[in-house]
Amino acid sequence: MTALIQFELQKVWRKGSFLRLMALLLLINVFFLWYLNRPAGDEPPLSAYKAVCRDISGMTEYEKIAYINGLKEQVDGLSLVEQIQNLYGQGGEVRNTLAEQLKKSNSDIYEKYTQLYRAGDYLVYTDSLAKERALLNELYEEISAVSGYEDYLASVQKSSHQLGTISIFRSSTSEDNFAIRNIVKSAADHAGLSSENICWFPSKGMVMAVESLATDLLLLLSIFLFVGELITEEKGKGLFAITRSTKRGLWADMGARIIAVLIHGGTVCLLLYGSNLICASSMAGMGNLSASLQSLAPYVESSFPISLSAFLVLGLVTKIGMVFLLGLLLTASAICSSQSFMPQLVGTAFLGLHWGFYAFIPPHSHLSLLKHLSYFSMLRTGALFGTYLNLNIMGFPFNRTSCSLILLAILLSTGIIAVLLLFRYGNRLRINQTSRHFHLPFRPHDSLFRHEGYKIIIANCGLLILLAFAILLGWNAFGKNYTPSAGEQYYQSMMLSLEGELTDEKEASIMAECARYDEAFSQIAQIDQMVADGSISENTGESMKEPWYSELAFYPWFQRIQVQYERILSEGGLFIYDTGYLYLLGQLDDDFLVNLLLITLCFCFAFANVMAMEDSKGLWGLLSATKLGKKRIVSYKWMVCNVACLGITLLPWLFRGISISSVYPMGEIWAGIQSIPQYRNFAINLPLLLFIMLAVLSQLIATQLICAVVLLLSKWRKNYFQTLFLALLLLAAPLALAQMGISIMRWFSIWPLYGWTGLIG
Repeated sequence: MTALIQFELQKVWRKGSFLRLMALLLLINVFFLWYLNRPAGDEPPLSAYKAVCRDISGMTEYEKIAYINGLKEQVDGLSLVEQIQNLYGQGGEVRNTLAEQLKKSNSDIYEKYTQLYRAGDYLVYTDSLAKERALLNELYEEISAVSGYEDYLASVQKSSHQLGTISIFRSSTSEDNFAIRNIVKSAADHAGLSSENICWFPSKGMVMAVESLATDLLLLLSIFLFVGELITEEKGKGLFAITRSTKRGLWADMGARIIAVLIHGGTVCLLLYGSNLICASSMAGMGNLSASLQSLAPYVESSFPISLSAFLVLGLVTKIGMVFLLGLLLTASAICSSQSFMPQLVGTAFLGLHWGFYAFIPPHSHLSLLKHLSYFSMLRTGALFGTYLNLNIMGFPFNRTSCSLILLAILLSTGIIAVLLLFRYGNRLRINQTSRHFHLPFRPHDSLFRHEGYKIIIANCGLLILLAFAILLGWNAFGKNYTPSAGEQYYQSMMLSLEGELTDEKEASIMAECARYDEAFSQIAQIDQMVADGSISENTGESMKEPWYSELAFYPWFQRIQVQYERILSEGGLFIYDTGYLYLLGQLDDDFLVNLLLITLCFCFAFANVMAMEDSKGLWGLLSATKLGKKRIVSYKWMVCNVACLGITLLPWLFRGISISSVYPMGEIWAGIQSIPQYRNFAINLPLLLFIMLAVLSQLIATQLICAVVLLLSKWRKNYFQTLFLALLLLAAPLALAQMGISIMRWFSIWPLYGWTGLIG
């Protein structure tokens, strides 16, 4: 069995191309870790955290508290002096008066730190007072939470004790029963904990090492590639039928493959997270790993009496299990399917569904179990072991971590059995390389475009993938709930009556509305003056202002009308109801990132095999000798993909246009783009129709570039799985990370060209 496992691993690991991809994965992981944790603005540099770790390494906990408190008190005093000096420097009677008041009310602090501020020798860990203040505020909050751990434990036990003495809490409702049981269970879970092994240090290094979204994504991508190389590629060569007929082929061979998937997942997990720990330690510092988990502020509420090193081991083992679970799903899909793309499609759909559970289900909703037991919730081991949460299951509290680990064990066991049984009794032992005959007359030259289109769209199942993602794009557009607020309804009503050229009647309507708001402001000012003079009380004044405040309820929306009115008076132009266009062009509720991610995934799955399909049969040598030759065939492949690219790119505009216009009418299509305030500074006052066409054209260029990259990768690698892996890594991964909340990653993609209309203004 050991020899079989080694053989299965060597089949993939000994490939130079695979090793280069793994090395690339490791380098990208290190780059993401560095780039995504760079300080922005007044954030302190990572070296500051490392310096703090070094300086407090020999201190007792009491000395650490005194040290951080002293530094924070100093930086707060210096900040006060700086604020007062800045007010004096700005000049003006009002600012000078405010500076004098601050100086007088904080005279002791000002006198204590003025000399130090003027000397300028007060920065300890950073190069600016703002960064120093941000660092020490963060460290002060952390050490305050950790130093108060005994008080936290006491409060947990006190809540349980009070519950036992207050009978009013004993309600019969299931929610109240769960609340009572949850308090009791929380006290029991925390009963054996103490601050005995607490050793505080900054949590920055540990958190950035174990909670990296980019690392999790790269880890999942690696298992996609490995299963593709190990299972699907071999099945495509028709070797499953031979393997299963051997003496040990029924169970041992597939068992060896399963263990190979586990070993690969564990190895890559060790490499990626090991590199995270090494880099985080070198950049931000890492404290005493023998200290208790509660030594770090983000994990102070954990009920696990374990050390930080045990926390790292448990997290690593859990991540390996989660990666192995995905590997089993991909393996089962590869065995069941006769199409090469199906495992990747099933895996992507599985991850997408669970990301939806994790990201969009509220924590306290009736569907919260789907959120807390989703794949991504269990993959985030920092929260799994570092926080305390009980799940409400039929009115009884069950620890989220225990439930997740039990569920993982059940799923892994089920997955292993399912894979073995599918291999033993399945009848799809090879990948379909051909499709049913296409009954059309053969015309070597005139029908080459149709012939290549048939191979890509029908034989390669590209049509199914394109249809699937077209449905997803439509779902994303029509699933939006556009519900105008009361203010928007007021604005819509006014603007639809004003649309077009400015007339005397329209101007009179605006002036009347403006007079109504001016009257309300005037009345409120008069009432404020009466309160200031003492002629009426403050409470009476507020009561008198209420009706006028109601008059001003829609004033912010009227200001949008005033902006267009003032522009027309000064520059000319037309009134236009712009809300629908703002939604369509991405200024409001920008959907461009989601649509671009879906389109990118669509092209990766549909076109990764376009240039590689002939290589799988060794046909390029034969085709190169034909009259049309290899270059003409490649050009027709490119044309087919471009046609598909055109259709998929236009679909979101069609879907979103229908969905948005049903709620927000979009008229005056020939009005200039500068009529919309957000685009007032656009270089050329194009008609709206031409501007939208320009936006569509830029998106077509962007998607054509994506398509070109996928086809070039397919031509270079000559392998579907390697092409798919690289395409997802280069094109989809930055968009997925941006969608997960790391917004900076969108700039590492084609998104600026695709969604530039949402960036203007």
